[in-house]
Amino acid sequence: MVAGAKPSQKAVRACLGAMRRLICLLLYCICGLVSMDAVVVLLYHSVDSNGTFHSVNPTEFRKQMEYLKKNYSIVTLKEILEFAVDGNALPKKSVAITFDDGYYDNYLNAYPYLWEHNLPAAIFLTTGHCGKKAALDGVPLRMLGWNEIKEMSRNGIVFGAHTVTHPDLRKMGPEEIKGEILGSANEIERRVGAKVEYFAYPYGAYTDEIVKLVEDVGIRAAFGSGRTEGLITSAEGPLVLKRVPVDRSVSMLMFKARLTKAVEWTRRTQEWARKIGRLFAGNLPGQTK
Repeated sequence: MVAGAKPSQKAVRACLGAMRRLICLLLYCICGLVSMDAVVVLLYHSVDSNGTFHSVNPTEFRKQMEYLKKNYSIVTLKEILEFAVDGNALPKKSVAITFDDGYYDNYLNAYPYLWEHNLPAAIFLTTGHCGKKAALDGVPLRMLGWNEIKEMSRNGIVFGAHTVTHPDLRKMGPEEIKGEILGSANEIERRVGAKVEYFAYPYGAYTDEIVKLVEDVGIRAAFGSGRTEGLITSAEGPLVLKRVPVDRSVSMLMFKARLTKAVEWTRRTQEWARKIGRLFAGNLPGQTK
């Protein structure tokens, strides 16, 4: 590079990526030495090579599951609930696997592996979208139909409620909120024949009032995401349980780090990297303010 020349956008991105990988490696090594009295609940959406941010390539998904099989105990939501409520002991390094919304590719690309290896998992359904198409990151994707849902239920996949229409519950009144939760839960129970005890907040968004309504309608455990990202300890209430999202930006190294106490730190690292990237981008050739 010529002295005084500004770095290219490609060079800046490569540098930031290397910094992020190095920090994740350090956090993974440090946190891997610390024993955890906590549980990880992974959150997936689409498992497909459709290019959306909230998707995971099927090959990467299988690699992640192989790593979990070899290094972690994969537990059910029932075991998570008993841990959070009663403090029941779980195996060290316990992980639960969940999916939100109910994309058809969960059946096509994730379920066969889970079934073959007898791995428990749960899918939170937006029931009004079942058998239709719904947008993920602006891309219309096919959703699970009730035939696929019934088959998976018969083979050990647990289904929880994720409302009927996937609204932001914070913008709704109490009766509307109850209608969204019960409408989803009742439809799953009617179609599948199994009681629905678990719920996931759309967008991971809730208030104290929403949590109380979730409890009032009989939900035993509810899960967040986004701002509630992190690990679960036995000291937490069962209706505000944290999860750890996995998307296309999560490399295998980052995946390993997010299974440790480094999960909150890696999230902050990503935020810092994006801020630094925006700062550098403003000084790149051809960039205008």
